[in-house]
Amino acid sequence: MPRTGPLPRELSPTWRYALLGGLVSIPFTVASYWQTGDEMSLSAAFFAALLTGYLAKRRGLESSPVGARTGLVGALPVVLILYDVLAFAAAGLGGPAWFRVVGFLGVGLFGVVFLALGAGISVLAGWAGGRIGGWVAERTGGRRRPSVGS
Repeated sequence: MPRTGPLPRELSPTWRYALLGGLVSIPFTVASYWQTGDEMSLSAAFFAALLTGYLAKRRGLESSPVGARTGLVGALPVVLILYDVLAFAAAGLGGPAWFRVVGFLGVGLFGVVFLALGAGISVLAGWAGGRIGGWVAERTGGRRRPSVGS
């Protein structure tokens, strides 16, 4: 059944772990892009999801959703590379008006596909990192604390 009331004032534990891990990974992802200038590594999002998946599993949460959401938050720097690609492509458009319109539509479509692909890869990497982190948490044992308000 769809939610009809006001939004909750507090984030769920799954989102708290994901936001923390994803936001911590962003500076490392941006630094990897600035270092190379033309390629972006999402390994920081993967390792952040691995850590958040581990910690979430130790607290009694499911690690895969935490990892996937960490990857989604960690994908925000994809917008940075998208901006560079679109600015470069739009600067090269010239010619008659109809050609520029078709070119801008093509560049816009490319941007949407690029953003979806980049975010999808990051979510997949985060999901895998979360699963691995959860698996490590299960194998290393330790005390599980039940989550409150999941």
